[in-house]
Amino acid sequence: MQPIEFSSFRTRRHFIIGMQASLAFAAMATLSGCANYTEVTSDDSGSYSLTATGVSYTMSLPALTTASRDKASAWCAAQDKDMQLRQQARSWKPLQVELTFRCVPHQMGMLEQSSSLSTLK
Repeated sequence: MQPIEFSSFRTRRHFIIGMQASLAFAAMATLSGCANYTEVTSDDSGSYSLTATGVSYTMSLPALTTASRDKASAWCAAQDKDMQLRQQARSWKPLQVELTFRCVPHQMGMLEQSSSLSTLK
């Protein structure tokens, strides 16, 4: 293998910057861990299911849980709704998080102050 020859300082500088960026990206991907997600599926009751599986030993269970909740929230946000978590199951072998959730209109479940507080006379 022949060494790389650089014809100018600028070419060498770009090469070094490119290598640094590549190494930084590889380090970030390794440290942040990786996850595989199933397709979001729905059932007859209007609930959705999502399973996230950690594929890197560097990913922790709390990080996988957060990532799966973010994915579910993004799914509902694409429908202009909020995510309401119904059930969560986590396991270590394999490192996996299963969510059951619903997409509800924004601020559903928030009671109006006038209907939730009685007036004392």
